[in-house]
Amino acid sequence: MTSTDRERPVVLVAIDWYLPAYRAGGPIRSIANLVDALGEDIDFRIVCGHRDLGAKEDLPVQTGVWQDLGPARVQYLHPRDWTFAHWQRILQEVGPDRLYLNSLYSGPFSRLPWKVARSLGVPTTLAPRGMLGKGALSIKPWRKKAWLRLQQLTGRYADITWHASTEQERGEIQRWFPHAQIRVALNLPVPFDPLPLPEDDGTLHLLSVGRVHPIKNYALGVALAKSLAAAGRKVHYRIVGPIEDRTVAQALQQSAEGFTLELLGPIPPSKVRQHFAEAHLILVPSFNENYGHAVAEAVASGRPVIVSDQTVWSTMSHEASVSCQPLRLEAWIEAAHGVLNMAPEDVMRLSEATYHQCLLDPQHLEAQRTLFLP
Repeated sequence: MTSTDRERPVVLVAIDWYLPAYRAGGPIRSIANLVDALGEDIDFRIVCGHRDLGAKEDLPVQTGVWQDLGPARVQYLHPRDWTFAHWQRILQEVGPDRLYLNSLYSGPFSRLPWKVARSLGVPTTLAPRGMLGKGALSIKPWRKKAWLRLQQLTGRYADITWHASTEQERGEIQRWFPHAQIRVALNLPVPFDPLPLPEDDGTLHLLSVGRVHPIKNYALGVALAKSLAAAGRKVHYRIVGPIEDRTVAQALQQSAEGFTLELLGPIPPSKVRQHFAEAHLILVPSFNENYGHAVAEAVASGRPVIVSDQTVWSTMSHEASVSCQPLRLEAWIEAAHGVLNMAPEDVMRLSEATYHQCLLDPQHLEAQRTLFLP
């Protein structure tokens, strides 16, 4: 059956983790937001693993069967089914108009399904999700760059379509694959739903959302919190996200002097919003962010945010409630004083303007929709 015989095009999404998993963060949110926005126009079938990132216990789901989850249908695979034969069975059963991959390096949920799709002639789109960014490649660089050079030599990615979330990511892809066919479409955000400001309890509440990992550069957030506390403010800095690197977590705790640092660990997405509600300022000091879901969620929640200049936000025309700064403590201290002194009504107004200018306008929605059209 072809797309002309069906009401909606069928897109088979392969991703290592999906709802109710949440520890992998951005990629899960990207697909969930995409399904919510375009689920009436596109028939999404999602195939993923049966455990959350780093978890030893199974998700509370059935494996090997299709089940409804919002507008999409999802199948969770046990590792015994991470095989060429099983992916061949899925692709032949679904008969998708397009396969959509969400990892560059994953064996079972990127390279394997793509190998099957090529054998069956199924058009395929790959979203590298920031994995070709400078910051991402600085982690285990020799291994990653050797693998990428092998792909260049073999030409294995010559017949795939790439999804770049930003123009910056287009450049990152072209650096390794100069002749790549690339479509650019910004990830879709959560709806704009501003939160009332927290009650004044005498404490400045700072928040970062994301995994504890060297690339997130939370040491700068800790340094900022320490500086604000040294200036006479009572400061609480909360980091919400999986602790992937215990050495980094220990170093953060050891350097937290004069303020309270809380490493909360992973929590379900439904509970993250409460932490935005309690925060006065969001910090995103990453060395690399392909999109910056924490920035988008801060904007959608009506919270000011300081974000590294190593992200796509430096290329956007946003309002002053989003402050892009070089990764220098002095710049972040000055920016913090600036956004914290803004009137609450100005933060809300500027956040809403940023949301519509940068995150959800008709062009962004249409760009995502055309990713899955012939």
